[in-house]
Amino acid sequence: MRYRLHKLLYGPVGSTQVERLERGPTKFDDDLQVPYLRGAFEFVRLSDVVLLRGSVETEVPVRCVRSLEDFNLCLNVPLDDILLGLPQYPHSDADPDRRISDDGWIDLTETLREEIIMAIPINPIHPKYARASTAELLSALDEDDRDWLTVHLSNSQDSGES
Repeated sequence: MRYRLHKLLYGPVGSTQVERLERGPTKFDDDLQVPYLRGAFEFVRLSDVVLLRGSVETEVPVRCVRSLEDFNLCLNVPLDDILLGLPQYPHSDADPDRRISDDGWIDLTETLREEIIMAIPINPIHPKYARASTAELLSALDEDDRDWLTVHLSNSQDSGES
């Protein structure tokens, strides 16, 4: 996912460039593969960096923590205030994956991979279980688990725990 930002390299402060992203199946690495990527980016020239703003839509395969079912989770990943280094202003602390090359190209693959991973919830819940009642959740358990959970919940309520 490379973009040519040559006009922003030496352009005036405040100049912008808008790019659209429309891709099919994309493999970032062995752990992250997505069926599509859609989004828009706005690159804004600042004094010694380029500011990246925008958002990306995608789906990621995850496992529901309630049902242990695999499902595709829809994500809208905001890209807020990501700074891209310019070649004429070297910074020793700049991430090499977030630097524009001397010829004006930037590869956003690693940046998008990181942002997508950070947008995945720690405990994803399938939409059909997100608003399920206690009775519906208990009915999904087998009898032994249901009995244990019912006894445990009633003991917690008797002792004043919440």
